[in-house]
Amino acid sequence: MGYMRGAVAMRLLKKIHPSFYLLLGWFILSRNLLGFVTFAAVVFTHELGHYFVAKRLGYKLASFAVAPYGVSLNYKERTFEGSDEVKIAIAGPAVNLIIAVFLVSLWWLLPASYYYTQEIVLQSIFLALFNLLPAYPMDGGRIFAGLISSRMPRKKVMKILSISNIVFSIIFFALFILSCFISFNPTFALAGIFMILGLIESKNECRYEAMNIFKKKIKNFSRPLIFTCDDSVTLGALVRHISINRYTIFYIQTKNKTRIVDEALLQRWSLIYPYDTTLAEIFSSLSRKV
Repeated sequence: MGYMRGAVAMRLLKKIHPSFYLLLGWFILSRNLLGFVTFAAVVFTHELGHYFVAKRLGYKLASFAVAPYGVSLNYKERTFEGSDEVKIAIAGPAVNLIIAVFLVSLWWLLPASYYYTQEIVLQSIFLALFNLLPAYPMDGGRIFAGLISSRMPRKKVMKILSISNIVFSIIFFALFILSCFISFNPTFALAGIFMILGLIESKNECRYEAMNIFKKKIKNFSRPLIFTCDDSVTLGALVRHISINRYTIFYIQTKNKTRIVDEALLQRWSLIYPYDTTLAEIFSSLSRKV
């Protein structure tokens, strides 16, 4: 029994990002364990926002890692659609800000709640704003990547974010040095270290390649994408509308009836017909074979 508990503990420790220990050490040195518990609760609600939006969009959680800027959720799909990446990234800070606004509103109704929720409000706002910085792997960097990836290669986007990480790390270290002469604040140094670690992670992210649209690891059959069109469109036009994350179904309107074309059928056709072949030509060819 003791061996099993030890194994579970080791697996949990492996899921903790190394930089998280720096933050934990700072809370211990400042003798603010209650602040650490509050921070953990704020991080948890932040990541719940990411998790539920990702699940709603059809992504399945593969693993997680506890990091200072949040719990890094890793999904089976390494490549997100740009709009989905933006929605997932913005969900975490949005939850923090909503909670902060709610608690501040509560202060007007129950003034005594201020003493119990002040720290939660401050940490929620701080975590939301820090995560919105345009650097990787913060949510702001992911939002930037989601908005720009459709216009340029992913690797180039990550190079831009790497430069952003370097700039912000320099700024934070400069603020830390300045604080040593005015009001000592090691938080700036920790933020600079987080940016450097994020720079390392951004290089790893560049190794990910776009998934084959016909070889998804997970297909959300409960919420498929559905398109309708007539048989004058080409095979290539249908292939370009296939989602990399969700199962896609096409309803094709012909002269006589409506035909249903799914991804499996589209994959077989793509191995037989050129992409500029119209659906009418494909249906005609199939009817002659029958």
